[in-house]
Amino acid sequence: MQLLSPLSALFGLALPAIVLMYLFKRTYMDTEIASHMLWNRMLREQEANRPWQKLRTRPLMLLQLLAAAILVLALMQPYLTADSRSGSHTVIVLDRSASMTAAMPGGSSQGSMLAAAVQQAELWLSEQPKGELITLLVTGEQPRIILSKETDHELVLQQLKTITPDFGTQDNVAALSLADSLLANEQGGQILLLTDGRWQDADSVNLLTLHAKLEQFKPASPQAGSNNSAILYFGIHAAVGEDGKRAGIVTLRNDSLASKQLELAVYADKVAEPAAKKSVKLEAGGWTSVDINGLPEEASYYTAKISGVTDDYAADNIAYQFPSVSKAQQVLLATSGNLFLEKALQLAGVKTIKVDPAQYVPSKEHVKDIDWVIMDGDTVKLRTDKSWQELFASKPVWYIDHPEATQEETASPANSRVALAEHPVTAYLSFEDTHIGRVVKAKDAGTWGEAIVTYGGLPAIYAGSVQGRPQLRFTFDMQSSDLPLRPEFPVLIVQAADWMSGGSQAQLGTADAGSAFQLAFLNETAKAKWETIETIGGYSEKSLPDSNLTAALAAQEPAVAPAVPGLYRLIEQNAEGETIGQRMLAVTAASAESASMSATAEIKPIAAGSSESGQKQADAGLAAGSVETANAANAFAVWLALALLMLMLVEWEVYRRGNAG
Repeated sequence: MQLLSPLSALFGLALPAIVLMYLFKRTYMDTEIASHMLWNRMLREQEANRPWQKLRTRPLMLLQLLAAAILVLALMQPYLTADSRSGSHTVIVLDRSASMTAAMPGGSSQGSMLAAAVQQAELWLSEQPKGELITLLVTGEQPRIILSKETDHELVLQQLKTITPDFGTQDNVAALSLADSLLANEQGGQILLLTDGRWQDADSVNLLTLHAKLEQFKPASPQAGSNNSAILYFGIHAAVGEDGKRAGIVTLRNDSLASKQLELAVYADKVAEPAAKKSVKLEAGGWTSVDINGLPEEASYYTAKISGVTDDYAADNIAYQFPSVSKAQQVLLATSGNLFLEKALQLAGVKTIKVDPAQYVPSKEHVKDIDWVIMDGDTVKLRTDKSWQELFASKPVWYIDHPEATQEETASPANSRVALAEHPVTAYLSFEDTHIGRVVKAKDAGTWGEAIVTYGGLPAIYAGSVQGRPQLRFTFDMQSSDLPLRPEFPVLIVQAADWMSGGSQAQLGTADAGSAFQLAFLNETAKAKWETIETIGGYSEKSLPDSNLTAALAAQEPAVAPAVPGLYRLIEQNAEGETIGQRMLAVTAASAESASMSATAEIKPIAAGSSESGQKQADAGLAAGSVETANAANAFAVWLALALLMLMLVEWEVYRRGNAG
C-alpha cells in the first residue's frame, strides 16, 4: 500500500491528545455508603495518584482513538498498486532475419540467436497472468501476423517454436509500425521485440514514433564486432584459358576483430574433391580478392566455400556461380584515362579497346566486332557528331558522367544514405561508407530505365534498355569518389559487365531468397516447377513456390525465388509433360544481412510521451497516470468513510448505555 499524502500523518498527534484528556478528567459518582471506613480506600488511591489507572475499562475512549486513527489514515489517501496489465494486449515482434541464424557467443553448440529468442519468449510467457492477450508478429519483406489476440499461451509457444528464418530482405520499419497500429487506442498495451539488433534500417526505425510501450529482449549482449567471415563475391571468367581451364575470382571479407586463416575451396558440380583450393590470411576488418585457376571447363556450376575457423554466420560462407556461354566480350572504352575501371574490366574477362573520345572517330569497319561501349566522360558534344550518334544507336552503351565537366545540371547529395533496388548489377553490394560528392541530374534517364542506386536522395546509377539493348548510366565520376578503393568496386564492375553482356545465358543466375525476379520461359513451356539441388546450413525449403511459377507463366508476372539459400533447378515441361528445359538458380541470403554482422545497432524509436514527440504528449501521459492513482485513492476513501460511520454509531450506543467510563 502507498500513500498520496504521507504528511497528513501529522494529524495523528490528535490521538495522544485524546488520551491526555481522559487522564486529566476527574469523575465523581454519588453513592450511598454504610460506613465512612470505605473512604480509606479512596484516599489511598488518590495518594497513589497513578494517572494510567483512569484508562482502565474505557471503551468510549478506545472507540474515539480508533475513529481518529481511521480519520488520519483517510487524510493520508492510501492506495494499493497492482499489475494493471492483467488482461492487456502484448504484440510479440520476433526478428527472424538471416542474421538471427548466427550462433550464440560460445559457438554453434549454444544454438542460434533465433532459438535463444524463442526461449526468452517462453520465459516471458510463463510470467504473464492468464487472460493476457498475445499477438505474434514476425519480420520479413512484408511482416506477417501469426496469431492475433490469443489468450492460450501454450498455443503461442507452439507457434513460436515453428517459426523458421527469413533469409530475404527485411522491412523492420513496417514490422514495428504494424505492431504499434495493432495497439492503437488500447490502454496498457506493449510491444515485445525479440531481436539481435543487427538492422540495416535502424536509422529509419529510430525515426518512428511509437505510441505503445516498447520492451526489447536481445538473445546476447551487444558485441563490439562479430566472428564472421564472408564470401563477398564469386565470379567465373568468360574466357577459357589456353590450357582448357577456367579461372575465377573470389572476394573474401573478415568482419571479426582478429586476423583469420581461411581455407578457400572451389568445387565443380557435385564432385566431392575441390577443383582448386587456397589458404588465405585476412587481417581484422580486412578483405582481399583471390584468383582461382584450373577449374574444369565442362562444369555446369561452381561452388566456393570457406572453412577453417569458427564462424558465427554460415549463410555467407558458400557462393555459387555459373560459367558464361557467351564469347569473350570486346568493349570499346572511350576514356581519357581510368586505370581502376580498366583493371576491373580485366577481372571481368572483358577485352577492352581503349580510345580517346576527343580524337577518335567511330567507323563501321572498326566497331563491327564491338559488343558494347563504355563512354567515360561528357557525351553532350559527342551526341551532336553523326558517327558517335550511329554508334550509340547501334550498340549497348554504358555511360559514366563527369559532373565537373558536363553542361548538364548537377547537384550534391543531401546525405550519404544509400537505397538499392533489386537488380543483377547491385547484387552483393551495399555501397557502405562510399562517398559521392556530386551527381548529374539525368533528366532523360527515366524514359529508358530506372534508378537502381540512389545516393543521398539522388539517382546515382540507372539501368534499363533502349530498343532491347541493355543500357547503364552512372551519374557520378568514379575517380572523384572513393568507390574504386572499396572492396565492392570490382564486384560492381564485374556484375555490370556481365549484365551488359547479357549475363550467363545457360542458367538463371543469382537471386535473393524470396525475392521477385523476371523469368523468361521457353515458348513451349506449359508447366514449370522448382527442384532442390542443395541448401545451406541444414535448412530445408518446405514448400517451393511452384504456384507462383504457374501464375508467372500465365500472366507474365515476376517469379519468386525459393526462400532458403541454396541451389535450385527450374524444370520446364510442355503440354505433354515432357521436360523441355532445365536451368539453375543460385539463391543467396540478403546481402544486407551479411553486411550488418559487423555492427549491432541501437533500436530506439521515439516514444510517444517522450521529449522527442512533444511535451504535450508527456503531460497527457502524466495526467492519465495521476487520474488512475487518484481513482485508486478515492476507492480507499469510500471504505474508510464507511468504517468511520460505523464506529460513530457504536460510540453513540456505548454513550447511550452509560459505559463512557
